[in-house]
Amino acid sequence: MPEYRKDIILDEWVIIATERAKRPENFKEQIIKVDNKALNVCPFDRGNESMTPPESLRIDNRGNEVGKDSPWQVRVVPNKFPALVPNAQPFSQQYGPYMVMDGFGLHEVVVQSPEHITNISELSRWQVELIISVYIRRLIAIKKDNRIESVIIMLNQGKEAGASLEHSHSQIFALPLTPPNLMNEISRTRNYFNQNHRCAMCDIINFETKEDKRVVYENKEFVMLQPYASRNPFETWIVPKRHDSNFENISAQEANSFAQCLKVLVDFFYIDLNNPPFNYYIHTGTLDGTKDNSHYHWHLELEPKLSIKAGFEIATGIDICITTPEYTADYMKAGDFFKA
Repeated sequence: MPEYRKDIILDEWVIIATERAKRPENFKEQIIKVDNKALNVCPFDRGNESMTPPESLRIDNRGNEVGKDSPWQVRVVPNKFPALVPNAQPFSQQYGPYMVMDGFGLHEVVVQSPEHITNISELSRWQVELIISVYIRRLIAIKKDNRIESVIIMLNQGKEAGASLEHSHSQIFALPLTPPNLMNEISRTRNYFNQNHRCAMCDIINFETKEDKRVVYENKEFVMLQPYASRNPFETWIVPKRHDSNFENISAQEANSFAQCLKVLVDFFYIDLNNPPFNYYIHTGTLDGTKDNSHYHWHLELEPKLSIKAGFEIATGIDICITTPEYTADYMKAGDFFKA
């Protein structure tokens, strides 16, 4: 029988349509051959550094920041076609009944390898660790600008997920405001805390690890799970066990454990599900020190593009997930990817 399930992070309902459920193995994407280099010259490849705007950060294979003429493993550059620009002014003004503001902010690209790779799964674990360290460094640096209120760290894997260049890369957006999704998470989890005097995500971790129906993988610092109120098949969260509102507060050991979880997860999607397109996002608290986000719990969400929203979802705002998170969790744990 179909079920309504409530997401206690967003305080929203979803529908788990078990009557329409597909078996997890039916979500495997057909393998599509991809040209390793659709362009004759890729601006992210080693040797083509002059094709990008001047970099914000260059890291070598030991994780050290190096100069522009040194060999590199990860580069951070401003987006050549940015959605936001740093030379605008973050002041809103009235325009008739509307509000308008110049497009102030940062829009950066994290080039994840000097080699022309097309999937994050092609990176080794130590390379993923370097990328995580770059995210942290950039967030800490951006935080010093008091005009920035929030930072979004994300990856689009595959054209259907929004990737515009095939060379594996992620993006960092710094905004002078709090976007609606993050604002909603912070507001809803604050309500949960006020009512229960506990963190909603901490309660989820405690319940899920005890029940062990939707937990896929666990190490000392993190839990990986299929959320109870999943909106999409194989939607996966990576959640730190230690409560903290902001990703940039992560310790070195936690960063390595986080990279371990992320590497295992992307390998599963690449190999077992035949490389479907997906997005991942790091949900982290706002940077405004005047606002209390102590109730919030940062985490990563990965959402594969394995189903399409139809009229009901668009009209109501209630997502229908066509398989159960318990089913997908069992499928994931049955393989070798998530063995301790």
